[in-house]
Amino acid sequence: MSEQISGTHSPAEDDAIKRQDREELQAHGDKYPDAEDGDTDATWAEEGRFAGTPEEDWRTIDVRSDLARHLDRTAYPATRDQLLATLTDQGADQPLLDLVATLPEQARPASLGELLRALGLPVEQRPA
Repeated sequence: MSEQISGTHSPAEDDAIKRQDREELQAHGDKYPDAEDGDTDATWAEEGRFAGTPEEDWRTIDVRSDLARHLDRTAYPATRDQLLATLTDQGADQPLLDLVATLPEQARPASLGELLRALGLPVEQRPA
């Protein structure tokens, strides 16, 4: 029976990597803000978006995500009243119900994308 090894480095290589990390931290550690200095505005890195995050506001992303979470594919096609009933049954928050209530009465979206377009929200574009 062969022995399973979980790492890609030998114990000696692991120790060498740890030593190198420790040396780099000691050499450059003064460049990072120190919490003991009381400088609460200091950050280690600039704030930024995750790689690949679209340049749209986070509220729109949250609304789109909430709709997708509460309305599965079996909910479509549906009228405004059917969507509101499904959202209520699923425990959706009032702002989401208010948004869907703005749909025209004759609207009958056949998918989440159609619902988003009918609400005037951008549809997520995924790379092909």
